[in-house]
Amino acid sequence: MSRLKKRKLGAAALIVLSLQLALAGCSQGSSQNSVVKKNGGTQTTQLIPGANSKDYQSLRPVSNDQMRGYINYGVNNRVDVDQLELGLMNMSKSVFSPDQYVFQSGQYLTENDINGMLYRQGQEKNKTSGSLPGLNPPLGTGKTAVQRAQSSPKYLNYVLEQDYLKKSSNGKYVLAGVSIAVSLNSVYSDQIMDQNQNINSIQEQLNSATVKAWGRSVAPKILQRVRSVKGLSKVPVFLTLYMTAAPDSLIPGDYFAKTTVSAGSATIDKWTTVNDQHVLFPSTAASSQYKADLAKFNTFKSDVQKYYPDFVGVVGKGFYENQTLTDLTIDINLRFMDETEIIGFTNYVASIVNNGFGFGREVPIHISITSNDVQEALVDRTSSMDTAYVHIFQH
Repeated sequence: MSRLKKRKLGAAALIVLSLQLALAGCSQGSSQNSVVKKNGGTQTTQLIPGANSKDYQSLRPVSNDQMRGYINYGVNNRVDVDQLELGLMNMSKSVFSPDQYVFQSGQYLTENDINGMLYRQGQEKNKTSGSLPGLNPPLGTGKTAVQRAQSSPKYLNYVLEQDYLKKSSNGKYVLAGVSIAVSLNSVYSDQIMDQNQNINSIQEQLNSATVKAWGRSVAPKILQRVRSVKGLSKVPVFLTLYMTAAPDSLIPGDYFAKTTVSAGSATIDKWTTVNDQHVLFPSTAASSQYKADLAKFNTFKSDVQKYYPDFVGVVGKGFYENQTLTDLTIDINLRFMDETEIIGFTNYVASIVNNGFGFGREVPIHISITSNDVQEALVDRTSSMDTAYVHIFQH
């Protein structure tokens, strides 16, 4: 997968920020364009330029879009929300090239469409009206509601849509492709009301292989639901499978499969494996799979902690494509007493990055320095930089 070539984690936050800034000041560099909507009418909106030629131009979000933010009701972890959205956009570049397509947030799947897939079989609303059955497994066996839910976990937590448009011969932008991410649980987390009207929390670790196999088996049904939506019956569909992390995880989950369905087809021919992995430093996964990189991180951590040995917390978040580290975000937390301490410490960190840093220049590094959950400074280094970029935030 290629995740904005996968400028991850810290980089992902910068991407979101740059998009927000672009939208906030959209009169500069943007243009008015007509977009054909799913009901056949047209709408005038602004086309926002991409940050560079490798990024999508985007159509400004619709102010009354009912699906804005709805993903948060299905996906429990903010890092998963970010990764699900940005990861899908980045992978879509291999199918819908940024030099031919523009991006728009999903406009076709409604709240009812998505909920209709997320319901358990047998629990969908308005069953008598002929609505389609839910796709999550039906309740299992047990004497109580909690036991019935635990014995048959939900696997599907969200279905994300992204739209990719082209300018037609009459100058209007029309839908030319859609990307779909099927988001699956690695942990079944739920709130169940019992017969006494008490809310019971469920959190069950799921078997990864079982969930992935279920995701592949249910994907054709999701594709059929997508095809049944007016406006989506003919366009190419880029379909992906994503496994979320635990609700309290510091790093997101990962995409693990993808396929492209040609225009008008409702059949999945084959899946392509996506070999992406987010790894926390330090962690068991880092110790067992990436010992050399963990050693480099520990050396950096040790050098940083020499500044204030007892008060510096250092956590790393690496992103691997095909077992190669392609992005590293490092969070450093320290309680500062004054501005001069922040400046001195940030320059000290930057000097480590510039001199003898263990990770090669081919790995983008993003270091966030915080104090009491407030970002104080940023140290950033990419392959094109001779020295690290440093920014001290003023509050």
